Amino acid sequence: MYILEAKNLTFKYDNHNYILDNLSFNIQKNELISIVGGSGCGKSTIIKILAGIEKDFNGIVQLKSTSYMPQSDTLLPWRTILENILLPIEIKKGDKKKESEKAKSLLKRFNLLEYSNNYPKELSGGMKQRISLIRTIMSDSDLLLLDEPFSALDAITREDLQNWLLNTVSILNKSMIFITHDIDEAIFLSHRIFVCQKKPLSKFKEFFVPKNITLEEKLKLRKEILSIIKGDDFYEKN
Repeated sequence: MYILEAKNLTFKYDNHNYILDNLSFNIQKNELISIVGGSGCGKSTIIKILAGIEKDFNGIVQLKSTSYMPQSDTLLPWRTILENILLPIEIKKGDKKKESEKAKSLLKRFNLLEYSNNYPKELSGGMKQRISLIRTIMSDSDLLLLDEPFSALDAITREDLQNWLLNTVSILNKSMIFITHDIDEAIFLSHRIFVCQKKPLSKFKEFFVPKNITLEEKLKLRKEILSIIKGDDFYEKN
């Protein structure tokens, strides 16, 4: 069962060359997808089209509902954690009382309830990213769109959040598209990996990640993905 079908996506910015050229792909329910590739290959553009941010494109996008989380946490410093989580509800003029209980339930589930009245400056970078993800989840969307949400974090915090994210999407039965430059992160988080190839992007090179991947399989997969990105001059050193 597909929750997303994208057909013949074509896009370019004003007075620039095409970034996407008849790109098609699909996502199944409860599937976790990573898109990898260097800067300028079209990863973030795809996410913004799916999120409804970029509207001037050709092609067809068939999906149910999405929630978008950008690279930065985008928490408002003058609002408490709970108030930040409820901001999208306020903008949509939803039932704030009902959604407040739901937000507290999510905070409690992930051991963050005690911070609901704190302000963002009082939290670590990893905690702020957890709060941002909870805010993203609050919309009850079927598909999470995450654009390099862990890129600014240190290695230990990043690994911790990768595990936390996998646990969260599993508990809540979400599907996910995760943008990253990090091949190891993509392998850890994904059922399938979409690798950006030629520019303009017209087709992904797809890799399935074995459920219980061995170290040997991981190293082989990493080498294959890296060779594709480097071969198309998209690789960007981390």
